[in-house]
Amino acid sequence: MDEVDVVQYVFTIIRERRTLIREVLENNGVKNMEQYRELMGEFNGLNLMRQELSDMLEKQEKLHD
Repeated sequence: MDEVDVVQYVFTIIRERRTLIREVLENNGVKNMEQYRELMGEFNGLNLMRQELSDMLEKQEKLHD
């Protein structure tokens, strides 16, 4: 398994978790403000991780060109 496979796998996990969080938020599943803040923090962290991985892949592709 090379690094691209690993990144694709992590992207899948990130996408699934973001979907779950979005569903909770959209369906009024938030119990209190603390849970809302935790979900938003996790969502933002997942977005950051996704962007960092995308940037890493892009840099790696440029090195191999």
